[in-house]
Amino acid sequence: MNAAALKARIERARKRLESAEKEMQGALHEIGQSPRADKKIISGALSTAFAELKAARQELSDLEQVIAEDSP
Repeated sequence: MNAAALKARIERARKRLESAEKEMQGALHEIGQSPRADKKIISGALSTAFAELKAARQELSDLEQVIAEDSP
């Protein structure tokens, strides 16, 4: 993998993490202000955010392995 491709993947992973953090913050804010019945709806948003966060972390882990393998 060349340096440009690696940088692009790292940037994509960072953006995914930022997106997940924003979604989680929004969902947590809504939970605090929502009536009980609405909390069930919000759980879907949290599930989406956690899935995105997990995927981003995995991508970063994969990139770290590539860097470790390419290092002398």
